[in-house]
Amino acid sequence: MKSRSSAKQRVLAMLIMVCSTLPLAAEPQTVGWLEGAYLQPWGVRVRAKLDTGAKTSTIHAENIKPYEKNGVIWVRFLFPYGRREGYPEGFVIERPLARQIRVKTDDGTTAPRYVIDLDVCISGKTQTTEVSLSDRGNMNYPMLLGRETLAGHFVIDSQQTFMGKRTCPRKLARKRAAK
Repeated sequence: MKSRSSAKQRVLAMLIMVCSTLPLAAEPQTVGWLEGAYLQPWGVRVRAKLDTGAKTSTIHAENIKPYEKNGVIWVRFLFPYGRREGYPEGFVIERPLARQIRVKTDDGTTAPRYVIDLDVCISGKTQTTEVSLSDRGNMNYPMLLGRETLAGHFVIDSQQTFMGKRTCPRKLARKRAAK
Protein backbone atom coordinates (compact mmCIF):
# COMPACT_ATOMS: atom_id res chain seq x y z
CA MET A 1 0.00 0.00 0.00
CA LYS A 2 2.81 2.35 0.92
CA SER A 3 4.69 1.65 -2.32
CA ARG A 4 1.66 2.63 -4.49
CA SER A 5 1.26 6.02 -2.81
CA SER A 6 4.99 6.74 -2.95
CA ALA A 7 5.02 5.79 -6.66
CA LYS A 8 2.12 8.19 -7.26
CA GLN A 9 3.97 10.91 -5.38
CA ARG A 10 7.09 10.37 -7.50
CA VAL A 11 5.06 10.53 -10.72
CA LEU A 12 3.32 13.68 -9.50
CA ALA A 13 6.67 15.23 -8.54
CA MET A 14 8.07 14.42 -11.99
CA LEU A 15 5.03 15.96 -13.70
CA ILE A 16 5.44 19.13 -11.67
CA MET A 17 9.13 19.32 -12.60
CA VAL A 18 8.42 18.80 -16.30
CA CYS A 19 5.57 21.34 -16.35
CA SER A 20 7.64 23.94 -14.53
CA THR A 21 10.30 23.83 -17.27
CA LEU A 22 7.81 24.47 -20.11
CA PRO A 23 7.85 28.04 -21.45
CA LEU A 24 4.89 30.19 -20.50
CA ALA A 25 2.89 31.81 -23.26
CA ALA A 26 3.71 35.52 -23.49
CA GLU A 27 0.99 37.81 -22.28
CA PRO A 28 -0.43 40.17 -24.90
CA GLN A 29 1.11 43.63 -24.66
CA THR A 30 -1.04 46.74 -24.34
CA VAL A 31 -0.46 49.27 -27.13
CA GLY A 32 -2.30 52.33 -28.42
CA TRP A 33 -4.54 52.58 -31.46
CA LEU A 34 -1.65 54.29 -33.28
CA GLU A 35 1.89 52.85 -33.07
CA GLY A 36 5.22 52.93 -34.83
CA ALA A 37 5.73 49.83 -36.97
CA TYR A 38 9.20 49.00 -38.28
CA LEU A 39 9.43 47.24 -41.64
CA GLN A 40 12.18 44.64 -41.53
CA PRO A 41 14.90 44.19 -42.70
CA TRP A 42 15.00 47.89 -43.67
CA GLY A 43 14.20 49.20 -40.17
CA VAL A 44 11.98 51.91 -41.64
CA ARG A 45 9.44 53.26 -39.14
CA VAL A 46 5.92 54.01 -40.32
CA ARG A 47 2.88 55.14 -38.41
CA ALA A 48 0.42 52.28 -38.27
CA LYS A 49 -3.21 52.38 -37.27
CA LEU A 50 -4.17 49.31 -35.24
CA ASP A 51 -7.65 48.42 -36.44
CA THR A 52 -9.57 45.54 -34.86
CA GLY A 53 -12.35 46.13 -37.39
CA ALA A 54 -10.11 45.05 -40.25
CA LYS A 55 -9.22 41.40 -40.72
CA THR A 56 -6.17 41.79 -42.98
CA SER A 57 -3.34 44.30 -42.61
CA THR A 58 -2.65 46.75 -45.44
CA ILE A 59 0.36 48.80 -46.54
CA HIS A 60 0.63 51.74 -48.92
CA ALA A 61 2.04 50.63 -52.27
CA GLU A 62 2.69 52.48 -55.50
CA ASN A 63 3.55 51.12 -58.95
CA ILE A 64 2.49 47.57 -58.07
CA LYS A 65 3.82 45.11 -60.65
CA PRO A 66 3.45 41.31 -60.57
CA TYR A 67 6.15 39.28 -62.31
CA GLU A 68 7.34 35.70 -62.54
CA LYS A 69 10.59 34.52 -60.96
CA ASN A 70 11.63 30.84 -61.10
CA GLY A 71 8.05 29.78 -61.78
CA VAL A 72 6.66 31.72 -58.81
CA ILE A 73 4.62 34.93 -59.01
CA TRP A 74 6.26 37.84 -57.19
CA VAL A 75 5.11 41.41 -56.60
CA ARG A 76 7.28 44.53 -56.81
CA PHE A 77 6.13 47.91 -55.52
CA LEU A 78 7.42 51.27 -54.35
CA PHE A 79 7.05 52.15 -50.68
CA PRO A 80 7.56 55.95 -50.76
CA TYR A 81 8.65 56.38 -47.12
CA GLY A 82 11.90 56.14 -45.20
CA ARG A 83 13.58 59.54 -45.58
CA ARG A 84 14.88 59.43 -42.00
CA GLU A 85 16.45 56.02 -42.62
CA GLY A 86 18.28 57.07 -45.78
CA TYR A 87 15.66 56.36 -48.46
CA PRO A 88 14.81 59.88 -49.74
CA GLU A 89 12.61 58.57 -52.57
CA GLY A 90 11.37 55.50 -50.73
CA PHE A 91 12.42 52.01 -51.68
CA VAL A 92 11.27 49.07 -53.75
CA ILE A 93 9.95 45.98 -51.99
CA GLU A 94 9.84 42.62 -53.78
CA ARG A 95 8.09 39.62 -52.25
CA PRO A 96 6.48 36.40 -53.45
CA LEU A 97 2.73 36.67 -53.86
CA ALA A 98 1.06 34.94 -50.90
CA ARG A 99 -2.47 35.18 -52.32
CA GLN A 100 -5.03 37.52 -53.82
CA ILE A 101 -8.11 38.81 -52.02
CA ARG A 102 -11.17 40.80 -52.98
CA VAL A 103 -12.07 43.85 -50.90
CA LYS A 104 -15.20 45.97 -50.80
CA THR A 105 -14.90 49.42 -52.32
CA ASP A 106 -16.78 52.59 -51.38
CA ASP A 107 -19.29 52.04 -54.18
CA GLY A 108 -20.19 48.53 -52.93
CA THR A 109 -18.30 46.56 -55.56
CA THR A 110 -15.20 44.45 -54.93
CA ALA A 111 -11.67 44.89 -56.22
CA PRO A 112 -8.72 42.46 -56.26
CA ARG A 113 -5.65 43.06 -54.08
CA TYR A 114 -2.30 41.35 -53.87
CA VAL A 115 -1.20 39.99 -50.49
CA ILE A 116 2.42 39.42 -49.45
CA ASP A 117 4.19 38.28 -46.29
CA LEU A 118 6.16 41.04 -44.58
CA ASP A 119 8.21 41.16 -41.37
CA VAL A 120 6.89 43.92 -39.10
CA CYS A 121 8.18 44.89 -35.66
CA ILE A 122 5.81 46.54 -33.20
CA SER A 123 6.85 47.32 -29.63
CA GLY A 124 9.86 45.02 -29.82
CA LYS A 125 7.96 42.05 -31.31
CA THR A 126 8.83 41.09 -34.88
CA GLN A 127 6.43 38.83 -36.72
CA THR A 128 5.78 37.82 -40.29
CA THR A 129 2.32 38.94 -41.27
CA GLU A 130 0.21 39.06 -44.40
CA VAL A 131 -0.37 42.56 -45.78
CA SER A 132 -2.47 43.55 -48.74
CA LEU A 133 -1.09 46.17 -51.12
CA SER A 134 -3.19 49.28 -51.61
CA ASP A 135 -2.85 52.92 -52.55
CA ARG A 136 -3.32 54.55 -49.12
CA GLY A 137 -2.13 57.95 -50.34
CA ASN A 138 -5.41 59.57 -49.33
CA MET A 139 -5.37 57.92 -45.87
CA ASN A 140 -3.84 59.38 -42.70
CA TYR A 141 -1.54 56.40 -42.07
CA PRO A 142 0.47 54.34 -44.58
CA MET A 143 -0.14 51.09 -42.71
CA LEU A 144 -3.16 49.48 -41.13
CA LEU A 145 -2.67 46.46 -38.88
CA GLY A 146 -5.69 44.16 -38.68
CA ARG A 147 -6.94 41.43 -36.35
CA GLU A 148 -4.86 38.63 -37.89
CA THR A 149 -1.66 40.52 -37.03
CA LEU A 150 -2.80 41.72 -33.60
CA ALA A 151 -4.54 38.62 -32.21
CA GLY A 152 -2.73 37.01 -29.30
CA HIS A 153 0.08 39.59 -29.38
CA PHE A 154 -1.51 42.92 -28.49
CA VAL A 155 -4.40 44.47 -26.59
CA ILE A 156 -5.36 47.90 -27.84
CA ASP A 157 -6.07 50.81 -25.50
CA SER A 158 -8.22 52.98 -27.75
CA GLN A 159 -7.55 56.09 -25.64
CA GLN A 160 -3.77 55.93 -26.09
CA THR A 161 -1.22 56.31 -28.88
CA PHE A 162 2.44 55.27 -29.13
CA MET A 163 2.52 53.19 -25.94
CA GLY A 164 4.75 50.53 -27.46
CA LYS A 165 8.43 50.10 -26.71
CA ARG A 166 10.86 51.53 -29.26
CA THR A 167 13.12 48.50 -29.26
CA CYS A 168 12.76 47.37 -32.86
CA PRO A 169 15.83 47.16 -35.12
CA ARG A 170 16.17 50.40 -37.05
CA LYS A 171 18.48 51.33 -39.89
CA LEU A 172 20.48 54.45 -39.12
CA ALA A 173 20.19 57.30 -41.59
CA ARG A 174 23.15 57.65 -43.92
CA LYS A 175 25.58 60.25 -42.66
CA ARG A 176 25.62 63.41 -44.69
CA ALA A 177 28.86 64.39 -46.39
CA ALA A 178 30.90 66.98 -44.52
CA LYS A 179 30.48 70.51 -45.82
